[in-house]
Amino acid sequence: MLDLLVPRYPDVMTVARRNERRWWFLFLAVCLLAGVVMFLLRRRMSPESVLSFLIFGGVLFATAVQPRFGVYAILGLTLFGDRSLHPWYPFTKNLSSRESIMFVSDSFSLSPQEITIVWTLVVWLVRAATERRLRIHFGPLFWPAAIFLVFNAIGLVYGLANGGNRVIALWEVRSIFYLPLMLLLAGNLIENRTQLNTLFWIATIALFAKGVAGVWYVHDVLKWDLEGVERIAEHAMSIHFNFFFVLLIAAWLYRDSAARRFSMMLMAPFVLFSLVANFRRAGFLTLGIAVGLIVLLLYIENRRLFYIIAPTGTIAMAAYLVIFWNNQGPLGILARAVRSVIGQPSARDAASNIYRDLENINIMFTIRQAPLTGIGFGNKFYIVVPMPDISVFEWWEYITHNSIMWVWMKIGVIGFYALILLLAITMLYGARMVRLMPRGQMRVFALTATLYIFTHFVYAYVDMSWENGSMVFVGTMMGVINALPQIAAGKPAPIWPWRVFTPPPNEPRT
Repeated sequence: MLDLLVPRYPDVMTVARRNERRWWFLFLAVCLLAGVVMFLLRRRMSPESVLSFLIFGGVLFATAVQPRFGVYAILGLTLFGDRSLHPWYPFTKNLSSRESIMFVSDSFSLSPQEITIVWTLVVWLVRAATERRLRIHFGPLFWPAAIFLVFNAIGLVYGLANGGNRVIALWEVRSIFYLPLMLLLAGNLIENRTQLNTLFWIATIALFAKGVAGVWYVHDVLKWDLEGVERIAEHAMSIHFNFFFVLLIAAWLYRDSAARRFSMMLMAPFVLFSLVANFRRAGFLTLGIAVGLIVLLLYIENRRLFYIIAPTGTIAMAAYLVIFWNNQGPLGILARAVRSVIGQPSARDAASNIYRDLENINIMFTIRQAPLTGIGFGNKFYIVVPMPDISVFEWWEYITHNSIMWVWMKIGVIGFYALILLLAITMLYGARMVRLMPRGQMRVFALTATLYIFTHFVYAYVDMSWENGSMVFVGTMMGVINALPQIAAGKPAPIWPWRVFTPPPNEPRT
C-alpha cells in the first residue's frame, strides 16, 4: 500500500534515501535496456529494428524521469506516422504487424503508442502519489469526455453480446479510448508556458517532417506526376495540416515569437505541397472555414486590420476561382472543391459524392432499426441500397465516412448526445479561452487548439476520423484548452485532500 503521508518537508536522510533509490532505478533501467538489446541481437533483427527498440526504450526511460516527456513523445511520434507514406513506421502499429520494423510476434496486439500512453499515465500517478504531490485537474472537459467513453464501452459490450466480431469491434473502439487519456495527461503534465510552447513546437516539427515525407514520396515514387493520383497519404493527414496553417496565421496575427513566425514560413511550402497532393476536398474546405472564423475574430478585435484583409482576401479568392475554375491540375484542387460544394463536381468527385449519399441512406436505415441502443461495435451496418465496390477497404461494412452519424449508429442516441455535449462544451470553453487569454502566445495556443478541434469534427461529418492519430491529437488539444487557465495564471491544479497540513510560519508542524 502506498504511504501517502510522507512529510512535506523531508529531512536530509529522507532526501538521501530518495536519491539513492533513483540512482538504483536508473542503474536497473540501463541493465534492462542492455538486456533487451542483447535479446534483439540474438534474434538477429535488422539494425533498423534494434535502433527502433532502443529509441522506444529511451522514450520510456525519459518518461520515467519526467512524465511530461511522454506527452511530447506520444504527440510527436504519432503525428509523424502515416501508413501510406511510410508503412514500416512502428509507433502506431501493433507489435504483431509484420510490416512494422518493430514486429515481435503475432500475439502482441499492443502498439508502442498504447504502451507509451499507459506507461506515462502509470508513471505520473505512481510518482506523484508516492511523493505526495498528486494533483489531478479534471476541468470542464474531462467528465463529458469520460461520459462519452463510458457509452463507447457499453457499445463494445453490447456489440459483442449480440454476435459482433471481437477483433473488428476492438479495432473500431480502441482509438476512442485515447481521447480522454490524452486529455487527462496533457491537461495535467503540461504545467507552464514553456512546456506548452515545447508541445506546440513538437507538433509543428512533426507535421513539417510529414510534409517533407510527402514531397519526397511525390518525387521518389510518383516522379512528380500527380495525374490520376487519388491521394498520397492517409485522409487524416490533410486535417492535421490544418493545425499547422491555423498556428501560422495566429502566430502572425497575435505577434508570436519571431522564431515561430519565420521558421514556419520556411516550413510552409513543404506542408502546403503535401496538402495539395493529398487531394482531400474536406481538408481544404475545413481550412477555409477556419480562416473565415479567424477573419470574423478580426472584425471583433481589430476592425482596421479586418477592413484591410477581408476585401483583399475576397478579391484574391474570386480571382483564383475565375482563373482556375476549370483547371484539372493540382493548382485547381481548391476551385474543384468549391465547385463540388455548389453542385458542379468533377467525375471523380461526383462518384465520391454518390458513394457517400448511398452510404448515408444505409446509415439512417440502420439507425432507425436500433435508435436507442445502436447496433454495437463489431456488427455490420444494414445495406439496403447497394454501394460501389470499395472492398479494398477491409472494414467498409463496419466503418462509414460520416463519422458523426456513425457514433449514433454504433452506440445509440444517448451516446450520440454525449458526443454532442462534449463537442459543445469544448467549443464554448475554447472560445471563452480565446477571449480571456492575454494577447500574444497564449491566445495563439488557445485559438489554434480550439479551431483544430472544430475543423476536425466538421471534417468528421464527411470522412473517417476516429483513427488513433486523430484521437491522440484531439485529446491533446482538449487537454491544452482544459489547462489554459492554470497555465496563464501560473497556478497549479488543486491538490488532493490527503495532503499533510502545512502550518503557517513560526508555528510548530504537526
